[in-house]
Amino acid sequence: MATHVDKDDHIVISDDDVRGGVTGHNVRYVLEYSMIGVIAAFVAIAVYAGYDRLQAKLQAAFSQGFSGMLSSVAPYAAIVFVGAIGACLLLWAWALLAGRSDDESQSFMRLRVVAQFAIICMIMAISYISMA
Repeated sequence: MATHVDKDDHIVISDDDVRGGVTGHNVRYVLEYSMIGVIAAFVAIAVYAGYDRLQAKLQAAFSQGFSGMLSSVAPYAAIVFVGAIGACLLLWAWALLAGRSDDESQSFMRLRVVAQFAIICMIMAISYISMA
């Protein structure tokens, strides 16, 4: 442990040594992977439980024309895109609080902007088709 005494005889420990017990055990990686696993498990259960209804809705949506398909699928796509934006914001906050590099948090914000652009494109397409 790198400790030294400053001019007022106070013991000074570096920031890395102070956090050594927590980050040395890779706790944040365990939390990240377990959270991803729980979310994947809930998605798998939801898809398995509602697979027949989901398949019937998708088949009915794709059998319609483009405007019918877009109006049928748009609410679900909006939920996915809003979830992507929320995930990007949570990952950004996680990277910020964990003290990771600025490049990593910047990449999460870029992904958020892309998801917001996709939502805006979807809203514009729905507006265009509903007016036609």
